Amino acid sequence: MIRSLVLRRHPERAPWKKGVRDAPSREHDGEAGPLAFFASELRRLREQAGWSQGRLGQEIAYSVGLISMVETARRTPSLDFTERCDQALNADGVLIRIWPMLAYGALPSRFRPWVDIERQAHTLRGWHPLLVPGLLQTSDYARTILQADPEATDERVEELLTARLERQTLLTNDNSPPLWTVLDQGVLHRDVGGPEVMRDQLAALLAASERRRISVQIVPREAGATGGAIAGMEGGFFIAGVEGSLDSVFVESAAVGQVTDHPRDVAAICKRYEAIRSVALPARAGADLIAKVMTRWQQT
Repeated sequence: MIRSLVLRRHPERAPWKKGVRDAPSREHDGEAGPLAFFASELRRLREQAGWSQGRLGQEIAYSVGLISMVETARRTPSLDFTERCDQALNADGVLIRIWPMLAYGALPSRFRPWVDIERQAHTLRGWHPLLVPGLLQTSDYARTILQADPEATDERVEELLTARLERQTLLTNDNSPPLWTVLDQGVLHRDVGGPEVMRDQLAALLAASERRRISVQIVPREAGATGGAIAGMEGGFFIAGVEGSLDSVFVESAAVGQVTDHPRDVAAICKRYEAIRSVALPARAGADLIAKVMTRWQQT
Protein backbone atom coordinates (compact mmCIF):
# COMPACT_ATOMS: atom_id res chain seq x y z
CA MET A 1 0.00 0.00 0.00
CA ILE A 2 1.35 3.39 -0.97
CA ARG A 3 1.47 5.80 1.90
CA SER A 4 -0.80 8.83 1.91
CA LEU A 5 0.19 11.22 -0.85
CA VAL A 6 0.59 14.93 -0.27
CA LEU A 7 1.05 17.91 -2.52
CA ARG A 8 4.72 18.80 -2.32
CA ARG A 9 5.28 21.33 -5.05
CA HIS A 10 3.79 23.07 -8.06
CA PRO A 11 1.83 25.82 -6.29
CA GLU A 12 -1.16 27.12 -8.21
CA ARG A 13 -0.33 29.58 -10.94
CA ALA A 14 -2.93 31.89 -12.41
CA PRO A 15 -1.88 32.43 -16.04
CA TRP A 16 -4.46 35.15 -16.60
CA LYS A 17 -2.73 37.43 -14.10
CA LYS A 18 0.26 38.17 -16.31
CA GLY A 19 -0.38 41.49 -17.98
CA VAL A 20 -4.10 41.43 -17.19
CA ARG A 21 -5.93 43.70 -14.80
CA ASP A 22 -7.73 41.45 -12.36
CA ALA A 23 -11.46 41.20 -11.74
CA PRO A 24 -13.33 39.38 -8.97
CA SER A 25 -13.48 35.60 -9.14
CA ARG A 26 -16.43 33.48 -8.08
CA GLU A 27 -14.12 30.83 -6.68
CA HIS A 28 -12.12 33.03 -4.35
CA ASP A 29 -13.76 36.19 -3.06
CA GLY A 30 -11.57 39.20 -3.70
CA GLU A 31 -9.13 37.25 -5.87
CA ALA A 32 -8.81 37.84 -9.60
CA GLY A 33 -10.36 35.40 -12.04
CA PRO A 34 -10.49 34.97 -15.79
CA LEU A 35 -14.26 34.51 -16.08
CA ALA A 36 -15.00 38.03 -14.84
CA PHE A 37 -12.28 39.40 -17.09
CA PHE A 38 -13.73 37.60 -20.13
CA ALA A 39 -17.19 38.91 -19.23
CA SER A 40 -15.99 42.51 -19.05
CA GLU A 41 -14.07 42.21 -22.34
CA LEU A 42 -17.08 40.75 -24.15
CA ARG A 43 -19.33 43.50 -22.83
CA ARG A 44 -16.75 46.17 -23.74
CA LEU A 45 -16.39 44.86 -27.30
CA ARG A 46 -20.15 44.58 -27.79
CA GLU A 47 -20.79 48.11 -26.54
CA GLN A 48 -17.88 49.41 -28.60
CA ALA A 49 -19.60 47.96 -31.67
CA GLY A 50 -22.83 49.69 -30.63
CA TRP A 51 -24.70 46.38 -30.45
CA SER A 52 -27.33 45.20 -28.01
CA GLN A 53 -27.21 41.69 -26.60
CA GLY A 54 -30.07 40.87 -28.96
CA ARG A 55 -28.08 42.04 -32.00
CA LEU A 56 -25.07 39.98 -30.93
CA GLY A 57 -27.32 36.98 -30.41
CA GLN A 58 -28.63 37.29 -33.96
CA GLU A 59 -25.11 37.52 -35.36
CA ILE A 60 -23.73 34.48 -33.55
CA ALA A 61 -26.94 32.36 -33.35
CA TYR A 62 -26.92 32.13 -29.56
CA SER A 63 -29.66 33.21 -27.14
CA VAL A 64 -29.77 36.57 -25.41
CA GLY A 65 -30.10 34.69 -22.13
CA LEU A 66 -26.76 32.93 -22.63
CA ILE A 67 -25.03 36.14 -23.67
CA SER A 68 -26.36 37.84 -20.54
CA MET A 69 -25.10 35.01 -18.33
CA VAL A 70 -21.64 35.15 -19.92
CA GLU A 71 -21.46 38.93 -19.58
CA THR A 72 -22.31 38.68 -15.88
CA ALA A 73 -19.78 35.86 -15.29
CA ARG A 74 -22.49 33.32 -14.51
CA ARG A 75 -21.69 30.96 -17.38
CA THR A 76 -18.41 29.82 -18.89
CA PRO A 77 -18.63 30.17 -22.69
CA SER A 78 -17.80 27.34 -25.03
CA LEU A 79 -15.00 27.68 -27.56
CA ASP A 80 -17.58 27.88 -30.36
CA PHE A 81 -19.37 30.76 -28.61
CA THR A 82 -16.04 32.51 -28.07
CA GLU A 83 -14.92 32.13 -31.68
CA ARG A 84 -18.26 33.41 -33.01
CA CYS A 85 -18.19 36.46 -30.72
CA ASP A 86 -14.59 37.20 -31.61
CA GLN A 87 -15.35 37.08 -35.33
CA ALA A 88 -18.64 39.01 -35.15
CA LEU A 89 -17.13 41.78 -33.02
CA ASN A 90 -13.88 41.97 -35.05
CA ALA A 91 -11.94 41.37 -31.85
CA ASP A 92 -8.81 40.21 -33.68
CA GLY A 93 -8.40 37.15 -31.45
CA VAL A 94 -8.71 38.93 -28.11
CA LEU A 95 -11.48 36.69 -26.78
CA ILE A 96 -9.93 33.53 -28.24
CA ARG A 97 -6.67 34.25 -26.42
CA ILE A 98 -8.49 34.68 -23.10
CA TRP A 99 -10.52 31.48 -23.45
CA PRO A 100 -7.83 28.92 -22.45
CA MET A 101 -7.12 30.96 -19.31
CA LEU A 102 -10.81 31.01 -18.55
CA ALA A 103 -11.06 27.24 -18.90
CA TYR A 104 -8.10 26.81 -16.56
CA GLY A 105 -9.79 29.00 -13.97
CA ALA A 106 -12.90 26.79 -14.07
CA LEU A 107 -10.93 23.75 -12.89
CA PRO A 108 -11.20 22.70 -9.23
CA SER A 109 -8.32 24.38 -7.41
CA ARG A 110 -6.96 21.05 -6.17
CA PHE A 111 -6.57 19.83 -9.78
CA ARG A 112 -4.76 22.86 -11.21
CA PRO A 113 -1.30 21.83 -9.97
CA TRP A 114 -1.61 18.62 -11.99
CA VAL A 115 -2.67 20.52 -15.12
CA ASP A 116 0.44 22.68 -14.71
CA ILE A 117 2.54 19.53 -14.54
CA GLU A 118 0.85 18.05 -17.63
CA ARG A 119 1.75 21.15 -19.61
CA GLN A 120 5.42 20.70 -18.76
CA ALA A 121 5.51 16.93 -19.23
CA HIS A 122 7.55 15.24 -21.93
CA THR A 123 5.84 11.88 -21.26
CA LEU A 124 2.48 10.87 -19.77
CA ARG A 125 1.58 7.35 -18.63
CA GLY A 126 -1.70 6.32 -17.07
CA TRP A 127 -3.75 3.42 -15.75
CA HIS A 128 -7.54 3.75 -15.79
CA PRO A 129 -9.61 0.85 -14.41
CA LEU A 130 -13.07 2.49 -14.37
CA LEU A 131 -13.45 5.24 -16.98
CA VAL A 132 -11.84 6.61 -20.12
CA PRO A 133 -9.37 9.28 -18.92
CA GLY A 134 -10.35 12.92 -19.30
CA LEU A 135 -7.69 13.58 -21.95
CA LEU A 136 -9.42 11.08 -24.27
CA GLN A 137 -13.09 11.62 -23.42
CA THR A 138 -15.68 12.81 -25.93
CA SER A 139 -17.80 15.77 -24.88
CA ASP A 140 -20.94 13.65 -24.40
CA TYR A 141 -19.09 11.03 -22.35
CA ALA A 142 -17.49 13.73 -20.21
CA ARG A 143 -20.78 15.57 -19.73
CA THR A 144 -22.48 12.37 -18.53
CA ILE A 145 -19.76 11.85 -15.92
CA LEU A 146 -19.86 15.46 -14.73
CA GLN A 147 -23.65 15.42 -14.47
CA ALA A 148 -23.45 12.46 -12.10
CA ASP A 149 -22.25 14.79 -9.33
CA PRO A 150 -25.47 15.52 -7.38
CA GLU A 151 -24.11 18.91 -6.28
CA ALA A 152 -23.15 20.14 -9.75
CA THR A 153 -25.48 22.71 -11.32
CA ASP A 154 -26.00 22.81 -15.08
CA GLU A 155 -23.78 25.89 -15.23
CA ARG A 156 -21.00 24.18 -13.27
CA VAL A 157 -21.19 21.10 -15.51
CA GLU A 158 -20.69 23.29 -18.57
CA GLU A 159 -17.79 25.12 -16.93
CA LEU A 160 -16.03 21.87 -16.11
CA LEU A 161 -16.74 20.43 -19.55
CA THR A 162 -15.24 23.51 -21.18
CA ALA A 163 -12.13 23.14 -19.02
CA ARG A 164 -11.82 19.43 -19.78
CA LEU A 165 -12.06 19.92 -23.53
CA GLU A 166 -9.51 22.74 -23.42
CA ARG A 167 -7.19 20.47 -21.46
CA GLN A 168 -7.31 18.00 -24.34
CA THR A 169 -5.60 20.52 -26.62
CA LEU A 170 -2.43 19.40 -24.86
CA LEU A 171 -2.44 16.39 -27.21
CA THR A 172 -3.05 18.32 -30.43
CA ASN A 173 -0.19 20.82 -30.51
CA ASP A 174 3.17 20.29 -32.20
CA ASN A 175 4.94 19.65 -28.89
CA SER A 176 2.39 17.26 -27.41
CA PRO A 177 3.92 14.67 -25.04
CA PRO A 178 3.63 10.95 -25.84
CA LEU A 179 0.64 9.48 -23.99
CA TRP A 180 0.63 5.81 -22.99
CA THR A 181 -2.79 4.82 -21.67
CA VAL A 182 -3.74 1.44 -20.20
CA LEU A 183 -7.45 0.70 -19.67
CA ASP A 184 -9.24 -2.19 -18.03
CA GLN A 185 -11.54 -3.99 -20.47
CA GLY A 186 -14.47 -3.20 -18.19
CA VAL A 187 -14.17 0.46 -19.25
CA LEU A 188 -15.27 -0.55 -22.75
CA HIS A 189 -18.40 -2.27 -21.46
CA ARG A 190 -19.42 0.17 -18.73
CA ASP A 191 -22.48 2.10 -19.88
CA VAL A 192 -21.81 5.83 -19.62
CA GLY A 193 -24.57 7.81 -21.32
CA GLY A 194 -26.10 5.01 -23.38
CA PRO A 195 -25.19 3.08 -26.56
CA GLU A 196 -24.75 6.12 -28.81
CA VAL A 197 -22.40 7.87 -26.40
CA MET A 198 -20.43 4.66 -25.92
CA ARG A 199 -20.13 4.04 -29.67
CA ASP A 200 -18.80 7.54 -30.21
CA GLN A 201 -16.41 7.22 -27.26
CA LEU A 202 -14.96 3.92 -28.46
CA ALA A 203 -14.63 5.33 -31.97
CA ALA A 204 -12.72 8.27 -30.49
CA LEU A 205 -10.46 5.84 -28.60
CA LEU A 206 -9.73 3.98 -31.82
CA ALA A 207 -8.93 7.23 -33.61
CA ALA A 208 -6.65 8.31 -30.76
CA SER A 209 -4.81 4.98 -30.82
CA GLU A 210 -3.91 5.58 -34.46
CA ARG A 211 -2.18 8.85 -33.68
CA ARG A 212 1.61 8.68 -33.66
CA ARG A 213 2.15 9.90 -30.10
CA ILE A 214 -0.73 8.06 -28.38
CA SER A 215 -0.78 4.42 -27.29
CA VAL A 216 -3.93 2.73 -25.94
CA GLN A 217 -3.62 -0.73 -24.39
CA ILE A 218 -6.29 -2.91 -22.80
CA VAL A 219 -5.99 -5.28 -19.83
CA PRO A 220 -8.32 -8.12 -20.91
CA ARG A 221 -10.70 -9.95 -18.64
CA GLU A 222 -8.63 -13.06 -19.18
CA ALA A 223 -5.86 -11.48 -17.12
CA GLY A 224 -7.95 -12.46 -14.11
CA ALA A 225 -6.25 -12.09 -10.74
CA THR A 226 -2.69 -12.30 -11.97
CA GLY A 227 -0.03 -10.16 -10.30
CA GLY A 228 -0.26 -7.37 -12.86
CA ALA A 229 -4.06 -7.24 -12.73
CA ILE A 230 -4.05 -7.21 -8.93
CA ALA A 231 -1.62 -4.29 -9.00
CA GLY A 232 -4.28 -2.22 -10.74
CA MET A 233 -7.15 -2.95 -8.40
CA GLU A 234 -6.39 -0.13 -5.97
CA GLY A 235 -7.27 2.66 -8.40
CA GLY A 236 -6.14 4.75 -11.33
CA PHE A 237 -3.19 7.10 -11.67
CA PHE A 238 -1.13 9.24 -14.04
CA ILE A 239 2.65 9.53 -14.22
CA ALA A 240 4.21 12.67 -15.73
CA GLY A 241 7.83 12.77 -16.77
CA VAL A 242 9.16 16.33 -16.72
CA GLU A 243 12.53 17.02 -18.32
CA GLY A 244 15.08 18.34 -15.86
CA SER A 245 12.82 17.69 -12.89
CA LEU A 246 11.47 14.88 -10.75
CA ASP A 247 8.65 12.78 -12.16
CA SER A 248 5.24 13.42 -10.61
CA VAL A 249 2.19 11.23 -10.10
CA PHE A 250 -1.50 11.96 -9.76
CA VAL A 251 -3.47 9.29 -7.89
CA GLU A 252 -7.20 9.32 -8.57
CA SER A 253 -9.85 9.08 -5.88
CA ALA A 254 -13.58 9.64 -5.65
CA ALA A 255 -13.26 12.89 -3.71
CA VAL A 256 -9.78 14.39 -4.01
CA GLY A 257 -6.94 13.40 -6.32
CA GLN A 258 -3.45 13.65 -4.89
CA VAL A 259 -0.23 14.88 -6.50
CA THR A 260 3.28 14.04 -5.35
CA ASP A 261 6.84 13.93 -6.65
CA HIS A 262 8.32 12.14 -3.64
CA PRO A 263 10.78 9.58 -5.10
CA ARG A 264 9.45 6.71 -3.00
CA ASP A 265 5.85 7.31 -4.08
CA VAL A 266 6.77 7.83 -7.72
CA ALA A 267 8.90 4.66 -7.79
CA ALA A 268 6.05 2.63 -6.29
CA ILE A 269 3.54 3.92 -8.84
CA CYS A 270 5.94 3.34 -11.74
CA LYS A 271 6.48 -0.27 -10.66
CA ARG A 272 2.74 -0.73 -10.42
CA TYR A 273 2.27 0.73 -13.91
CA GLU A 274 4.81 -1.66 -15.41
CA ALA A 275 3.19 -4.63 -13.65
CA ILE A 276 -0.21 -3.67 -15.08
CA ARG A 277 1.19 -3.03 -18.54
CA SER A 278 2.84 -6.46 -18.55
CA VAL A 279 -0.60 -8.14 -18.66
CA ALA A 280 -2.12 -5.70 -21.18
CA LEU A 281 -2.75 -6.63 -24.79
CA PRO A 282 -0.39 -5.23 -27.41
CA ALA A 283 -1.69 -1.99 -28.91
CA ARG A 284 -2.91 -3.62 -32.15
CA ALA A 285 -4.77 -6.37 -30.33
CA GLY A 286 -6.22 -3.78 -27.99
CA ALA A 287 -7.52 -1.77 -30.96
CA ASP A 288 -9.16 -4.91 -32.36
CA LEU A 289 -10.88 -5.48 -29.01
CA ILE A 290 -12.12 -1.88 -28.89
CA ALA A 291 -13.55 -2.26 -32.41
CA LYS A 292 -15.25 -5.54 -31.44
CA VAL A 293 -16.89 -4.03 -28.36
CA MET A 294 -17.91 -0.95 -30.36
CA THR A 295 -19.79 -3.25 -32.76
CA ARG A 296 -21.72 -4.68 -29.81
CA TRP A 297 -22.71 -1.18 -28.72
CA GLN A 298 -23.92 -0.50 -32.29
CA GLN A 299 -26.23 -3.49 -32.00
CA THR A 300 -27.66 -2.38 -28.66
